[in-house]
Parts: sequence; structure tokens; C-alpha cells
Amino acid sequence: VGRILIHPKESDTVYVAAQGPLWGPGGDRDLYKTTDGGKTWNNVLKIDEHTGVTDVVMPDPKNPDVLLAASWQRRRHVWTLVNGGPGSGMHRSTDGGKTWKKVTAGLPGGDLGRIGLAVAPSAANTVYALVETADNSGGIYRSTDGGLTWDKRNPFEGLPMYYGNLFVDPANKDRVYVMDTIVRVSDDGGTTLRPLGARNTHVDYHALYVDPKDPKYYLIGCDGGVYESFDRGGNWHFKSNLPVTQFYDVG
Repeated sequence: VGRILIHPKESDTVYVAAQGPLWGPGGDRDLYKTTDGGKTWNNVLKIDEHTGVTDVVMPDPKNPDVLLAASWQRRRHVWTLVNGGPGSGMHRSTDGGKTWKKVTAGLPGGDLGRIGLAVAPSAANTVYALVETADNSGGIYRSTDGGLTWDKRNPFEGLPMYYGNLFVDPANKDRVYVMDTIVRVSDDGGTTLRPLGARNTHVDYHALYVDPKDPKYYLIGCDGGVYESFDRGGNWHFKSNLPVTQFYDVG
């Protein structure tokens, strides 16, 4: 499961982006929707037996019928990873998932890999995407119209098949955090990136929580566990009482 998205007005309505089995085709993959709190589910976005849905967001919580979903064609073998293909792409719905249109305006052509999505909480319809491509023409993209059209901000791709997560500051639509071997941050909407600074922490970052009431406060999850900062990453406290190693989600 790549993402669980809860309807902001109807708590029994939930979307689940399911990537599906790693080692074979078929299975429970695609985007699923429930309107009865999980008792029953409907597959609302199906690509093919080799492609799952790895992310889904609402660009504007006041208009929850508009959805953006990212599909990812992926297959692991003992000897290799099939990381992308014609099934990968971005899809948009304006009716709560009943119908979908593939988004291409401003995005790279050719075969895509994983796409990570993040919405700016302080600016409706501002969405960021970290797009992986077969020819290294991807990078960080931004949309200000709810995902209809996209503008390339930076050529950085990183390793999206292992990281692929973006986080936007809750109070500043232009401050974006990129998870990777190191944490990168941008203050100009992704145009330029710099290391955030994570002294005395482990590498390989996957999850970030920024306090909406105090954006200088972070909780970050990485391959070494969980760390806490009160000064925007200037100093970190390691949570040594948690018996975990690779930490992939925090909220």
C-alpha cells in the first residue's frame, strides 16, 4: 500500500493506492475506494496486471472530487528490477474516481518510472511531483492548477524506486523537502536544492513530519530509526528507545 487518503468531509470514504505484488503479475493492485468505512471496496483505477497505483492526492481539500493518482509499472526478479514502463503515468479524476484522464501536459514523454506526489497545504491546487524516467529527463515538477499542467523545476530524480517522497512545508508552498540518501530542501519551489543538514543522523530518509503550528519542528524517519529536531535540522535527537531500524512512515 503506497498511500491511504481519507475524504476530508466524509470519513467513511477512503482511497487506497495499492502497488500490488512485487514478484508477479495480477493480485490486489490499482486504486481502491470505499464509501462504507472499509466494509466493501471498488477498484476505481485499473491500469494492467503489471502496474499498480503508488500514490494518490487531493489537490484541493475543498474540492475532494478532484484526485491525482500515480501509476507505477514494477516487477522484481532475483536478477533485476523492472522499474517503469508504459503503464507508469499520472491520472486525474474530477468525479471522485468514477472516470479518469491521463495527464501529459508538461510531463516528460517516453517510459516513466515511479512518481511521488505532494500537495502544498497552504496553497490549494499547488502540487509537486518527483518523476523518474527511462532516459533521465525527469525531475521535480510543479502544478498550480490542480495537476492539469506541469512545469519542470529541477532535473533531480534521485532514486525514486527506493525513496520517491516529497513533503511541502505546511505554511510555505515554496519550501519543499526531498527524501533521498540525504535530505534536500528547496525554498524556491524546487528550482534549487541544497542539503537540509542532518549531523549525526543515519542516511537513507523516507518520511518527514513538519509541525503545522511550528514549522521548525521535524520528526524524520530513515534507515537508522527516528530523529527529532526543534531547529529545522540544526540539531537532532535520536529516539533510541524505539526498537526499530528502517522507518518508512510517520504522521
